[in-house]
Parts: sequence; structure tokens; C-alpha cells
Amino acid sequence: MNRVSVVIMLVCFLPRGLAGAESTKVLIGYWSGKAAGAGGGPPSGDIQVTFAKGEGGSLKGKIFVKGEGGLQYSGEMSDITFKKKVVSAKATFKLGENPLVATVTGPLKRNTIDGTFLVTSKGEKIGEGTFSITKDSPVTRAK
Repeated sequence: MNRVSVVIMLVCFLPRGLAGAESTKVLIGYWSGKAAGAGGGPPSGDIQVTFAKGEGGSLKGKIFVKGEGGLQYSGEMSDITFKKKVVSAKATFKLGENPLVATVTGPLKRNTIDGTFLVTSKGEKIGEGTFSITKDSPVTRAK
């Protein structure tokens, strides 16, 4: 194979590889919605999630929860993946001595993610629930 053939092959296959690597771009931005833990457990209430590009192209995120009764708390999102249009992540809430970790997963459909979460503390299940978040448009965020 000569040098020209190799260059042509690289150019032909490069966009396909980049498209897969950049697919997380659809997640970047502000999302808002609701979470409902079984029995009102965390993170129940209105939620806001922010996804941003982290170091090395990975995603990072933050979650803010405004629970019933005005209780507000936040957490850090980590281990964010987006494969076959399914978002998975971990949200860590430092509420007291032992952090609560919510493992979340849900399919992306247009600009909405409807999914489930499992909350653990020290590796033991302490709750579960559902959530639904919708990506805020730039116009919505400006208001």
C-alpha cells in the first residue's frame, strides 16, 4: 500500500472515529427535572444537573437537589458514560459521615433522560427511585 492510499484511508475513517468520541457533546449543558426516591428518600425533589467537559475529554458533572420542605443539597457526578444512547453515572452526596452514592442510568430520547437510580452507603443499598430530566435550552437558562 502506498502513502497516498494510507492517507485516504485515514481521512475516510477519521470522522467516524471522532463522531463516536464526541457523542457526549449532546449531554453538555444544563438539565432540570424531578427525582422520586422510594418513600421520599434521596435524591427526591427538583433536580438540576450540569454536564461539562472535563480533563482529557471526559465528562464531569454536578447535581443540585431541592427536596420537599426546602431541604437543598448537592453532589458531584463521576464515571459518566454514554453508550448506545444510554447515560450512566454516579452522583456522590456528602451528607454526614458516610457519602451517599446514587448510581443512575437512563436512555437519552431527544432532549430527555428518564431513568432509575440506586442509592448506596458504605456499599449497602439504602434506596432507589426514578428520575426525569430535560435539557434546558439556552433561552430557558437566560431567563
